[in-house]
Amino acid sequence: MKLFRLALGLFFSLAVSVSAQDVPPTPNLQSAFPSVADVIPRGAQLAEDAVKAESLLAPLSELGALKTEITAARTRQTELMQRISSLGAPADWSFDRLLEVRSTITGQMAGLKKTLDTLSLKLTEADQIRQRWNDREEFWVKWQQHLKNSQVEISKGAFTGSLATCKRVIDRAAEIAAPLVALQKDVTGLQTTLLEVQNQIDTILSSLRKQTFKKTTHSFANRDFYHQFNTDLWISVKTGIDEVQKVKWEFLSDRFWLPPLQLILAVGLALFIRHHQRRTQITEEWHFIAIHPWATGIFVAVISLSALYENAPSIWKLGMSLLAALTAAILVSGLLTNPRKKFMVYLLAALFIITQVLHLIAFPAPLYRLYLTALCLLGIPVLLVLAKRNLHAHDGRMDAFTLALKVGAGVLLVALFAQISGYSNLSSRLIVSSVSTVFLSLFVAMTIRLGHGGIRFLLTHPLVLRHPFFYRYGDELTTRLSNILQIFIASYSLLYLLVVWGIYDSPAQAWSALMDKSTTLGETEISLHMVVLVVLVLYLAISFSWFLRAVLEAQIFPHRDFDRGVRDAIKKLLHYSIVFIGFLFAMSLAGVELKNFAVLAGAFGIGIGFGLQNIVNNFVSGIILLFERPVRVGDVVVIDDQWSTVRKIGLRSTVVETLNKSEIIVPNSELISQKVTNWTLSTSMARAVIPVGVAYGSNVAKVLSLLREAAQASKDVLETPEPSPIFTGFGDSSLNFELRVWIANADRMLVIRSQILQFIEQRFREENIEIPFPQRDLHLHLKDARLLKRLSEADTPPPAAES
Repeated sequence: MKLFRLALGLFFSLAVSVSAQDVPPTPNLQSAFPSVADVIPRGAQLAEDAVKAESLLAPLSELGALKTEITAARTRQTELMQRISSLGAPADWSFDRLLEVRSTITGQMAGLKKTLDTLSLKLTEADQIRQRWNDREEFWVKWQQHLKNSQVEISKGAFTGSLATCKRVIDRAAEIAAPLVALQKDVTGLQTTLLEVQNQIDTILSSLRKQTFKKTTHSFANRDFYHQFNTDLWISVKTGIDEVQKVKWEFLSDRFWLPPLQLILAVGLALFIRHHQRRTQITEEWHFIAIHPWATGIFVAVISLSALYENAPSIWKLGMSLLAALTAAILVSGLLTNPRKKFMVYLLAALFIITQVLHLIAFPAPLYRLYLTALCLLGIPVLLVLAKRNLHAHDGRMDAFTLALKVGAGVLLVALFAQISGYSNLSSRLIVSSVSTVFLSLFVAMTIRLGHGGIRFLLTHPLVLRHPFFYRYGDELTTRLSNILQIFIASYSLLYLLVVWGIYDSPAQAWSALMDKSTTLGETEISLHMVVLVVLVLYLAISFSWFLRAVLEAQIFPHRDFDRGVRDAIKKLLHYSIVFIGFLFAMSLAGVELKNFAVLAGAFGIGIGFGLQNIVNNFVSGIILLFERPVRVGDVVVIDDQWSTVRKIGLRSTVVETLNKSEIIVPNSELISQKVTNWTLSTSMARAVIPVGVAYGSNVAKVLSLLREAAQASKDVLETPEPSPIFTGFGDSSLNFELRVWIANADRMLVIRSQILQFIEQRFREENIEIPFPQRDLHLHLKDARLLKRLSEADTPPPAAES
């Protein structure tokens, strides 16, 4: 009962103390502001801070570059609006024209957003400075009022200068913020105008996608189709050509270095390939590069750097596309031996170039329909003839190229009937998308082949092979990097393929739309974005684990005296740890809470408790041995009074070798939970203690001298610390001594003890020093007289016999 009262009182006392801590202290109004003596020093400090604040505001007032950017953006937008007006109503544009204008608008929107972010950052900094100095001004006003209320005499100008300083900084910040706000409004107005046009184009694009399989224009049998061929039609052609010729070179103002860089890359890569041409011919996959080094250089320069151009005009984009298509065709032809395949590659390149030019000049829809019709009428017999010849060349066997030619002829036939019937969108989509798909396949094949060859070339270079890691794991690293490259290129090409077939407007839009796809399993929503993240994290975890294990095996372990078992244990432990961490991270990204694994962990814990306790105990002990390393391979230890050498440390047990060359398997838990003597943990040097006993009456000083002589006679005894013979005490039958010596190698302790003892025994015999052995005197106290008499009679000799 007393204990209960004591606990109750302690509880109430803690509650009262906590409540007292939670109550805020009453502010002391007298100490809320500094004294009058701090007015002048704080005023001086305020003046210094004002100078710093004005120096921070100075860069914010420099708006020349931003005004130039906004003026240029306004000019580009005006030109774009004029061009849109000259092209007529957007509803009458072709699908590709809508995409091209939308891409231009997206680029200008990105530039305006960048400018707006810069303005917002400047305005935020100016507002933060203004707010801080507003607080300072308020503080000085309240301080002055506090001193007046306290009836403290202060000079009239004590606060005037400080308040004026605060007001000057505040006014300067407001002065800088005003033009920034005005520029923000201008940029926002430009964005609003572009956004309206973009929304209009998006609406038309969405409508056209829905009309792909609908009749959208007059058929060739309708007279209205032929009425479209009038003077206005040819005027629109001339207008489109004139519009293309109006090139504004301002887009190179910020990227003036990009064309020279492309030129340097193309020339440098071509010369590099020519220099290593003999080496390249050895590799079959690089044979086509060695044949066409200049085409390779131009192709790589165009593909790798063209995406860096911002707001490039259509004619520039067309030039980049023509170079890419032409060089790709040349490179692909170097891979092919079939002349019919080479012919098809160049034919498709020509069709691709012609189609891009017609799109660029906004070729009128009636004329474009005639172009597609002529293309179908000429393409169908050409493809069928090529298929027949290729089939004859293969002795009537159908191969993939023959099948592709027949499929192409079928596509052109469908497109022809669709065009004649008035399904213009369907016909155009089939032809243009099919040609673009073929060229996309060629680009993908070229990029993968170039990337794989480049990776192999770099990793097989003699300078790289000097490193043990690349020499040992170069082939596997090449395979892994090539797989990553193929996955990346294939993923991007699939996204771009959706754009080619008009499903999405850009690869970024396709990616966002696909990542939003999801399904529901029970109460869990699984999205494609979640699945991709989980797979990516797990793949990165496994790849990183392989990389670390390979580095350890090639770079670290050869320079460390690690046993093979220790190496495997470390690598497996590292692998499982990284994969487990990657799995947990992937689950967290997927939104799976770790508490959902509580049931599984509980079941696993029960299994450990019943049947796997010893195994898990040894496993954990093995991990502790690997990390703490209280014993290592090669250490000399004493286990169960047996001298042994550690030979192998595994995750479950440790193997030690005794002096008899027998091996003992010791569970790891015993090395952790029991006492183990390790003679070589921190150093191999050890002290040997040799006990010696001599008979009573021996010369103690001489014995100590002989012991020191025995230590000095051994070559294995260290001079420092010096040997120490000691007289330890009086024994039952001897004078006890100890010879303490230090040796360099603990594993030779028994041998050295034996040698020293032999020397001591020899010197003691030479000096007549006796080594005693234990002796005992037996004293019997008998009180029984009869027993004593019998013993006396037994000791008396019998009488001699009479003669």
